[in-house]
Amino acid sequence: MVIKNKNGWTSVIEVFVSILLISGIIALTINSSTLQKPKISEQIYSSQILTLKIIQIDDELRADVLEGQVSAEINNTIDQTIPNYLECKSKICNFPSECNLDPEAIPNKEIYAKSILITTNMASYNPKELKLFCWEK
Repeated sequence: MVIKNKNGWTSVIEVFVSILLISGIIALTINSSTLQKPKISEQIYSSQILTLKIIQIDDELRADVLEGQVSAEINNTIDQTIPNYLECKSKICNFPSECNLDPEAIPNKEIYAKSILITTNMASYNPKELKLFCWEK
């Protein structure tokens, strides 16, 4: 028995290969959309954490926080470590109490907040919370 119509088999193979190619392209598209760059909130939070850690390990900045004042050095550290597309304000509060921005300082934007607790120096135990509020400019 001899196969007379080879064009039919060729068409079946072409359709099968086409289906495989289209399926591969769809699979790559779906996978690449799940591997997007980090969300803006993750970038903002990581910047805030880095800034707060720098303040936490610096003895002079820790002393300023424990005194309850946002010093020029704290503001300079924040300005130098936070990306330019963000605007940030810091607040020092006694622990444990609420630590929120003043209502007139709250912009009409999405606010990202992180805090760090600084509890003591060698002389006294007077825990303070340093909270960093950031939003996009």
